[in-house]
Amino acid sequence: MITVIISARNPVPESTLERNIRKTVGSPIELFMINNSEGKNGLASVYNFGAARSRGEILVFMHDDAFFMTEGWGPVLESLFAQDPYLGVVGVAGTQYLFRDNCSWTAAGRPFIKGRIVHDLQNGDFFATLFSPDRESCEVVACNGVFFAVRRTLLTQFGFDEQTFDSFYFHEMDFCMQARKSWRVTITADILVKHRSMGTYDKAWQRYGQLFLNKWAAELPASCTNAVPDPANSIPAAKAGLKGKLDQRTIA
Repeated sequence: MITVIISARNPVPESTLERNIRKTVGSPIELFMINNSEGKNGLASVYNFGAARSRGEILVFMHDDAFFMTEGWGPVLESLFAQDPYLGVVGVAGTQYLFRDNCSWTAAGRPFIKGRIVHDLQNGDFFATLFSPDRESCEVVACNGVFFAVRRTLLTQFGFDEQTFDSFYFHEMDFCMQARKSWRVTITADILVKHRSMGTYDKAWQRYGQLFLNKWAAELPASCTNAVPDPANSIPAAKAGLKGKLDQRTIA
């Protein structure tokens, strides 16, 4: 079984998000939409709370403004974890290289950043952020937090660091750094997620980013590739306009 854990700012029974998850998953699930409407709890704390109460062998952590555009994503995850006993974390976007002095997971640029995420923004923009030019599933050192799945065994070995990351930033990258000591971290091209946000990169993000760099200073840079990126020639992700080319409707 798959457990889906979400920190919900506006928890609504039978919400569009809940319907989207249940209609697209294609596998038995339990769903925890944990009320965090006042924003008092960081995501690490909420995720630990949900994980402690979960029964699934695969735990999915995702944002409350993300929706699935892929039907049958549950069997995709089940197959990935079943095929590789050393696979610990699966995301939809991530990086193969993290710098010692730059906390952004996209800083290395192409070809080190991998995956794709669709963005459907309130201003009407509808586009795909293509971190890598081709659809490919591959190993990474850390994945983006909009969606990631974790083998239950990892949560019995360590949890999210809610003391250090007590807000909404860098909990997933910290978890991946923990996981990659003994497990593989990958991204899959077989699950497409639509995100209704571009993220926030404010002073709080910078502060928690520095905490991340400080915590992992002895293990950064982190890499799962032999190549080393050149920060001066970093190639950013590409954007592909989707309006009028792809159904914008959320499956629900």
